[in-house]
Amino acid sequence: MSEMGKDATVTGDGDGPDEMTERLGLAREIGQELSDIFVEYVKGEIGFDNLTFLTFEALESVHAVASGDYELGEFDEDDEDGGYEIEEATAEQEELAQEPARDNG
Repeated sequence: MSEMGKDATVTGDGDGPDEMTERLGLAREIGQELSDIFVEYVKGEIGFDNLTFLTFEALESVHAVASGDYELGEFDEDDEDGGYEIEEATAEQEELAQEPARDNG
């Protein structure tokens, strides 16, 4: 996803008030990122394939947050794309779709 500052990954859950406050904050961050992604798409800054990939990734993240099945880790500020490799993502989508990616440029 976009640069959230933290990376959600799978682990155990907790149900205390601090945990819920954290979850709500993360859900808001994910929602803002999704809004930013939509704006980037409308401006023509990203293609439809990236829009769908990033939207699905956001849905996976919010599901992990809602279920409490995540762990926060620090984001590497030196890694500008957050570990996202466009070539790798495109290849993965091509494999899943069983057809080559369309050129949106």
